Amino acid sequence: MAPATPRLIDRGDLLAALDRAAAGKVTILSAPAGSGKTSLLRTWADRPGQPHRLAVVQVQRDQHDAQQFWLALLSAVRQATATTSRAEPPAATPGFNGRAMVDRVLLELADQRGRVILVIDDLHELHSPEALGLLTRLLTNLPPHVHAVLATRRDLQLRLHRLRLAGELAEIRAADLRFTERETRELLDASGIALSEAGAALLHQRTEGWAAGLRLAAISLVGHPDPERFVAEFSGSNRTVAEYLLAEMLDRQPSDVQQLLLRTSLLDRVNGELADLLTGRPGSERILLALEDANAFVVSLDPERTWFRYHHLLGDLLRLELRRTLPEEVPGLHRRAAAWFTVQGQVVDAVRHTQAAGDWADAARLLADHSFSLTLDGQAQTIQALVRAFPQGAAADDPELALVRAADDLLHGHLDEAAAHLAVAETYVKTAPPDRQRQLRVAAPAPAPGGCGVTEARAGAAARPPGRRHRTGQVPGLPGHRGVRRRHRARQRPAGGGADEPGDPRGVVPGASRR
Repeated sequence: MAPATPRLIDRGDLLAALDRAAAGKVTILSAPAGSGKTSLLRTWADRPGQPHRLAVVQVQRDQHDAQQFWLALLSAVRQATATTSRAEPPAATPGFNGRAMVDRVLLELADQRGRVILVIDDLHELHSPEALGLLTRLLTNLPPHVHAVLATRRDLQLRLHRLRLAGELAEIRAADLRFTERETRELLDASGIALSEAGAALLHQRTEGWAAGLRLAAISLVGHPDPERFVAEFSGSNRTVAEYLLAEMLDRQPSDVQQLLLRTSLLDRVNGELADLLTGRPGSERILLALEDANAFVVSLDPERTWFRYHHLLGDLLRLELRRTLPEEVPGLHRRAAAWFTVQGQVVDAVRHTQAAGDWADAARLLADHSFSLTLDGQAQTIQALVRAFPQGAAADDPELALVRAADDLLHGHLDEAAAHLAVAETYVKTAPPDRQRQLRVAAPAPAPGGCGVTEARAGAAARPPGRRHRTGQVPGLPGHRGVRRRHRARQRPAGGGADEPGDPRGVVPGASRR
């Protein structure tokens, strides 16, 4: 049974503020988690009769790669403007030209005759200074018929002061998003909750108009035997209120719903098949759909409603509860998730879950097997973040990770470093079991016709002028990246289309139904 549904109310003042802001170039919604940013954007964008096209980009959690972000943005624009059928899908390359990508997006937007709204949600998850710098260039050069909305938990260094001075930048912040006492009463009435005037005033006071707190309270109050006592029993900070109310909501769910929420909380996103695997029982997709329909902090990520994610607050609490109640199951759940993502070809997720399980040797082996392909797909920064997640000793000494570092060094023309790392890797290959030797030779950077091992890397290093490094992609003895990509992928088994490619539900979400 799904929880009771807290009804959304029409926040007319905020909708009008967004309408006014859309006359300029950029709107920034900056407020902490649970402030109602995405719910407001969804209500605003989903109103009937809207004349604009909507392009929505959901920034992936802990996104470090500029190229992956911009490919997602370009795909979202193309999907919203119906240009995908007449344009080749963008492909990742190791030599990412950011300025050219911005120009490409601007050209796609300029070709549209109607109004276009570009929404970038969870922008605080973008940790690439390069990507943010390019975003400034995009926002300051938007065509007149395009408006951008940025939703973030904190202010970012975007250098939009010229837009602010020109009156082209609107800002909506936490204070603007807080519910008034009147809106609190409207929410309770819409949800069928019988609470006295004094009780409603106390609820508003205790939550300070915080949208997530009010939503959680509404879920818990529906059908509660003593709503006045319930409101009087909690107090404290937003975090304390959230944990109290989320726990109250979770306690009232049937066992199968609780187990699904707990065991899948370690995922950034989940579908029915993966949830069935982690819970050990069928029927998960039906539960996920029912939870979303009930506004229970579960949101679908794609129009087909096959992928879902939990609200950040709910996810945080569920992970804490999972570690408290089922600590012995956590590593096994991560291993199952890693195995599923590996089969699906979603290598980055597989490595992260293997690391989370504490299986450092397996994680190093998996990353070594795929690091060169990930590098060619423009995910070098993601690889570096994965390497940093290893314990310090493992990152420095692991021969599998030496291969990972060598691929990155070769890409960037750091031949001395590449030679050192390749020497460690090649020594390990000679002593590894036969099956592992074969896998490592498949995973290693594909050689040019004349070879590209330690000898060639050292020769290239000796040939260059002192104090100089070769430009990325211009390493002596290395073929161009397109040739390397063809040879390398020909040597690998097909991995399947995974979420590391453009079009992944984590990167682009058409429509405004995503949080």
